[in-house]
Amino acid sequence: MKPFRLPSFFASTLMVVFLTTTGHAQLNTTFARMFNTFLGEHLTSETPFGRAFDQRAIEANNVLVPAFNNMIASNVAAFPLTSTVAGIYFDLSAGDPTMITESLGPIYSETAETVGSRKLNVGFNFAHYSLASFRGLALDDIRFTLTSDDLSGDGTLGDFSVETESIDIFPNLDIDANTFVAFATYGVTSKLDVGVAVPIINLSIQGGARAVINSTSFLEAGAAANGFIDPSDPNFVFDPFHPVLEDGFVYDESATGLGDIAVKLKYAFLRDKKLDLAALVDIRFPTGKKEDFLGTGKTNARFSWIMSRKSGAFSPHLNLSYNYRGADFESEAVELFAGFDQKLGAKATFVLDIFGEYDLDADKTISLFPGTRRVVFNQDRQGPARFERDIDLSNIPEYKRDNTWNASVGFKIAPSQRALIMANILVPLNDGGLRSNVVPIVGAAITF
Repeated sequence: MKPFRLPSFFASTLMVVFLTTTGHAQLNTTFARMFNTFLGEHLTSETPFGRAFDQRAIEANNVLVPAFNNMIASNVAAFPLTSTVAGIYFDLSAGDPTMITESLGPIYSETAETVGSRKLNVGFNFAHYSLASFRGLALDDIRFTLTSDDLSGDGTLGDFSVETESIDIFPNLDIDANTFVAFATYGVTSKLDVGVAVPIINLSIQGGARAVINSTSFLEAGAAANGFIDPSDPNFVFDPFHPVLEDGFVYDESATGLGDIAVKLKYAFLRDKKLDLAALVDIRFPTGKKEDFLGTGKTNARFSWIMSRKSGAFSPHLNLSYNYRGADFESEAVELFAGFDQKLGAKATFVLDIFGEYDLDADKTISLFPGTRRVVFNQDRQGPARFERDIDLSNIPEYKRDNTWNASVGFKIAPSQRALIMANILVPLNDGGLRSNVVPIVGAAITF
């Protein structure tokens, strides 16, 4: 049997990254191009009010674009990695690796058990994320409303008919991500493990965004103060009596490449019949390309205290973690993982985990156009306003913190002495953050 070499394992993984990386425009320009198209290029400027939304275009680029970019990068690139102790073990104490077929530990969380002195654990897993909602609101239902600039400069909206108008923007987001993670854990001693996880991420962002002008001038007077260009007519001349009040922007961007590489250190303090205790440090290095949402651009670190025990075929575990995050819009968090794995037979294990995180810094919560803006309709400069209205700037729920809770249910099966496979689903238990309805995950460990 030929010796297994760890460098060759990761060299093969990195080769896959280079072979699958695709050329494209940077994904973080997608939303800037969308807002610039709606509020700049396609909004007619042939009327005195043609630039009534200039300040709102700047506001959208300064507020919405970075918030969108950080929301996706933080939630797509920072996928939770499956446990690095779910695979096939190799005993290296005799020189050549000797395989040990054994299924241990949970899927998402960790146990205090280590691999063992001079033993190697290797494996792979694949997860598909179809991000469907943000704070419980379906992504294709998200709406932003931009009101007119204050053209008169008096601090109120409504002095001119165009100041009573607004533009609804529906991004119609469709975000899919696939992650392939290759990991290896080596037992330096019987108490200390060192692990490396190399993620490859394929991310696609697509949709057919719409912008709709709520033209009060057209409804009341039959002549619109503003409109969009006619995309079918390059020589379009704005006609207030036949305005184009709806515009579209189709986008389809994707990227494939290396994500943020994780290095894990786990040290077992106590091994006892009643309770096992360990500490774990998980550091994510900014190796993923931030411009394509493959990484956060910052180093993140998780410090965990692990408690577990074995009681026959039943093995409960509890992880308490502090998660330091350096990226914008990402709060530091306290995390809790609780669950068990139950051996069902010689070749099968059932695993259940409940885990969640609590954001510590409410000031870093993503805020996407919260609040309202008051508009005074049909204001007469010589008399009182006819009526007033508060326009909601977004239909996204306003949360102080994007705390999340999830449930993970899965099985690990050893169909033969040369292979171990894992299947799992992840489901959200609350509405916080950017989420998938269901996340399927499959994994395998093989003999080299």
